[in-house]
Amino acid sequence: MKPAIQKAINQINQRDLDIALRRIGRLTIAGAVEQYAGELASIGINLGAIDSKDLQVDALTQAIMQDALTLEQVQNAQPVPQRSAGGTVEPMIGVRLDGLTAVANRADSLALSASTQSLDAHKRIDELRGDIVGLESAIQRINKAPKAEVTDKSSVNAAVAAAVADAIEPFKRAIESDPAVADRLAGASAAWVVESKPVAEVFGVDVFNVRGEPLMVDIWNHPDAPRVDPSFIWSEGILRHLLISQQTGENVWFGGEKGTGKSETARQFAARTGRAFVRINFEKYTSKEDYLGATGLVDGETVFQPQAFLSAFETPSTVILLDELTNADPANLAPLNGFLEPLSAVSYGGAVRTRAAGVLVFAADNTLSNGDDSGRYAGTRLMNSALADRFSRVISFQYLPIEKEAAALMNHTNCTEELAMHVMYAITVARGKVQTADIVDAPSIRSAIAFVRALDVLPIEEAWQTAVVNRQPSESHAALQSIFASCINPSIINRNLGV
Repeated sequence: MKPAIQKAINQINQRDLDIALRRIGRLTIAGAVEQYAGELASIGINLGAIDSKDLQVDALTQAIMQDALTLEQVQNAQPVPQRSAGGTVEPMIGVRLDGLTAVANRADSLALSASTQSLDAHKRIDELRGDIVGLESAIQRINKAPKAEVTDKSSVNAAVAAAVADAIEPFKRAIESDPAVADRLAGASAAWVVESKPVAEVFGVDVFNVRGEPLMVDIWNHPDAPRVDPSFIWSEGILRHLLISQQTGENVWFGGEKGTGKSETARQFAARTGRAFVRINFEKYTSKEDYLGATGLVDGETVFQPQAFLSAFETPSTVILLDELTNADPANLAPLNGFLEPLSAVSYGGAVRTRAAGVLVFAADNTLSNGDDSGRYAGTRLMNSALADRFSRVISFQYLPIEKEAAALMNHTNCTEELAMHVMYAITVARGKVQTADIVDAPSIRSAIAFVRALDVLPIEEAWQTAVVNRQPSESHAALQSIFASCINPSIINRNLGV
């Protein structure tokens, strides 16, 4: 296997293993290190030098990658008890102290991020800050108490429970007295930033700023974050734009050929960073009521019912993808202008709508927002310049180098390197024919994946016909059949299939 392809595959596997390990509790990770000390030592790991969770995860990752351990063994390891300077403390006490700190941090986040639905709601949320300050003081007193002197564990647990109850009580009173507070806090509590990590640790790609410093990425904890695709290949150039938007909140336009990874880039950025993901598809007759909402009857009462964009816009951490935006009538997209402005505050549906913390808006389209000159994307329209101006940067997506696409094809299908390179060469030749107008649409890696998967059951020519040729306009069929005859070698395919 070529070193470049093997390296790409190894990076994908190690990155996903690292993510899986970091989702395991700190005490379980520490327990795995103790329980499998012999296995770690056998691959040359100095146990005395791994005294933090990050170092322990790195050590366990190495052990698993070298087949000294399995992920299942780590997940099933016995957690170690929480330690302190004065000896062992009951694990529940340590957990509750950590949880108490989390309550304070989360409460502060709720108060800061909750935007107004009414002035009364806003004032009541502000009043809760005083209670948060008091809670933080209680936490500090508990943390400073000498752990070795703890003898009555039940009384400590009771004190912690009482402190948590006191912290929650102001929120309970506010929610009971005004439903507006409940609505805003419910949205604000959906997710929050739990940590920041180096980009290389999350995406497997080293990204530095102009001063040579490694860039960081925020990690959220939204429960509906998409599933991570371990086969997805990241481009450093594209990733830089996403990191800028994370820092600034700027909207970005993704433009380029189909199959270049525009939609999946947005989805996988949400997956890797623990964010919610909402994809809204636009077509010719999409109206503002379809994506923003409209007033209707619910149980005999007239109420405003928000739709996908508005709901996502007010949910912290959400990545919103406006897909195929140029298919819609520009007049029906005009309401988006206000929402896409920096620090937007738009009165809509009887309330002032503001962008929740961490919300990112991307548009994905085959055009670069200024129309389609090729004539290949029927139905697309020139964007209204006012809407296009709301997107700070327009990124032109290109196909990955053939080696990286071959690595992705191998990960998706488990085919050999030789077969992957052979198929991607034929797909690359077909893409070149677009420039000479022999082929209307360039085949994407989806076609390559479908072709390789079909080879296990279908004859080679039928697999090519159904996975590649028939998915293209009829005027492209002759050229694609010619590429099959000149580029696809049945002997190479059969050899790699073990036929």
